[in-house]
Amino acid sequence: MSTAPTKKEQVYERIRQAIIAGELRPGEILNEAEIAAQFESGKTPTREALLLLTHEGFLESRPRLGYIVSKPSMQDILETFHLRLLLEVEAIGLAVERLTPEDLSRLEENIRQEEALAAASAPTDKAAASALNREFHLTLARRCGNSRLAALIQHQIDDMERMLVDDPYLIDPAQHKKILLALKARDRQQAQEAMRQHIEETRLRLVNRY
Repeated sequence: MSTAPTKKEQVYERIRQAIIAGELRPGEILNEAEIAAQFESGKTPTREALLLLTHEGFLESRPRLGYIVSKPSMQDILETFHLRLLLEVEAIGLAVERLTPEDLSRLEENIRQEEALAAASAPTDKAAASALNREFHLTLARRCGNSRLAALIQHQIDDMERMLVDDPYLIDPAQHKKILLALKARDRQQAQEAMRQHIEETRLRLVNRY
């Protein structure tokens, strides 16, 4: 039986998503009292949500000023991509033989939605693009047969979402198609190489725009 999210969870998720979507930009100041009033959440759950976001690196606490939306550093970006390369290349190699026909159909549908979004949106719907990209990568991670590895990948994707907010190629059906073709052929080496190229190209693109 699911329970309704607490006020703390509501505030946390709304602010987190606003940062990921670029609605709240690096350097913007958040005032605890204003946030509490906006969400009718009370002082304690609001502060707990803001402290959690600070702990996760989305915000910085500044005495007498409030909370500032942080900007990922170049080191943050390079370290996150390094981990994604290590983790996701390994995970897709493990997933190749574990993917079911239903999994492959889900990945195909994901790519169709990416193509439709890329063709229809000007500018691209960042929230929808991020959700589709996340779904594609996590579908593969969760079929690797190692729940701890999948959890590590999810954590890196969580960290990276706001780094990619200004990436004009956040959805990339062509690269995802290349990965899917290798998966359909059950070609472990090619699937790993396609994932490696995908992550490397995204890293280079993001570093060059930083």
